[in-house]
Amino acid sequence: MNLIVANTQVTRDAQGLFSLNDLHRAGGGEQRHRPKYWLENQQTQELVQEIGKGGNPPLATRRGGKSPGTYVCKELVYAYAMWISPKFHLAVIRAYDAMVSEPADDPVPPAARLLPTAADALKAGMSLAAMFGLEGNQQRLSANRLVMSTVGLDPMQLLGLDGFETDARPLTPTELGQERGISARKMNAALEHAGLQEAKRDGKGSRYWVPTDAGAEFAVLLDTGKKHDSGAPVTQLKWKPAVLDRLPTPEVAS
Repeated sequence: MNLIVANTQVTRDAQGLFSLNDLHRAGGGEQRHRPKYWLENQQTQELVQEIGKGGNPPLATRRGGKSPGTYVCKELVYAYAMWISPKFHLAVIRAYDAMVSEPADDPVPPAARLLPTAADALKAGMSLAAMFGLEGNQQRLSANRLVMSTVGLDPMQLLGLDGFETDARPLTPTELGQERGISARKMNAALEHAGLQEAKRDGKGSRYWVPTDAGAEFAVLLDTGKKHDSGAPVTQLKWKPAVLDRLPTPEVAS
């Protein structure tokens, strides 16, 4: 039986403990609600000690493997949910009640219940990836990662596509330079000379690169999660490998 909260499947380990990392995602994934902050609370530590008197370890940290992270017992699941909000606490209680009352011979696999949600998330992920300039295999891989982090399912694994890889991973100027045997600085100069990018200055006078109209078809802009002083998002500029065909030979570029 699986615990499903807010359309997110909460992984259980062999000892029946629940993944705090999955619960964090189910609760909204906010930075201030990271499990490490809750575990550092004195009240949490006292609760862990009290539960531990029963003989069974109330929490464990799993490293490596398919689902690494911190796993906790049911009582700590409830305590963590209450720490996030009363609303989430209630959602967890109801989800747990639904899990324990689930018939043992339920003909519908738990993953099957999440497939419609996963399909919707995959479509949204494809659209978001396209907005950042990703396409083809790279777009599908990014969308698949979004489904894994939000829904808890791996669509590619379910479809038997574990070995699916992208042949068009966007590259940094450093990686492009390695392909040509030149430095990142010289590669940026080559991209600029070819009319594919141009230099800009932010509010602090630091230089950054943006693609030109000619370079837009090869450029991939990735959101870094940071913002300029103006409030505009800070993006990282990468390039599709095909851009190398538009650049001079190593002898000319260097």
